[in-house]
Amino acid sequence: MGKFTLVSHILCNRNIFYKASKIALVVGIILNLINQGEYLLHLDFANINLYKLGFTFMVPFCVSTYTAITMKMKY
Repeated sequence: MGKFTLVSHILCNRNIFYKASKIALVVGIILNLINQGEYLLHLDFANINLYKLGFTFMVPFCVSTYTAITMKMKY
């Protein structure tokens, strides 16, 4: 089986996306509270940086998905 076929099968696996989204949610909330905690706790949405908000969820999701794919490819 080629690498592209293997990666596409792994990417279609729901468990990987479910686990990656749980990790991204927990890590994203923690990082957002660290980086923009004052604004989030006071519900001051005018000063929240939306790029930071999005990236703090997207980066852990991409990293955990990549890690799961590479671990599955080793076996």
